[in-house]
Amino acid sequence: MRRNHLSILLPLLALCACNSTSFVRVVSVNPPDASVYINGVRVGAGDSRPQKFDFGNNKRVYVQATHPDYQPELEWFDLEKMEHMVDTDTNVKLTLRAR
Repeated sequence: MRRNHLSILLPLLALCACNSTSFVRVVSVNPPDASVYINGVRVGAGDSRPQKFDFGNNKRVYVQATHPDYQPELEWFDLEKMEHMVDTDTNVKLTLRAR
């Protein structure tokens, strides 16, 4: 019976692993002390640092930067755009405008 469970579980685990698509891109924000969010989760300040973009359960991912003295900035990324950024070694850059 245990062997039968493994024969069902292993293909399901492999399927889950195949559906996980993630990329790492450097995110830079000006001003450098702006807060950076990916899909609404704060990931730190706007200085240049690598961030993970996970498309496992999402068709699109967004980056938002906020600062009390600036207008917030938001950019959406779909899988095709992110693949192009990886192919061309392009990073994410957001510049906030003063209020």
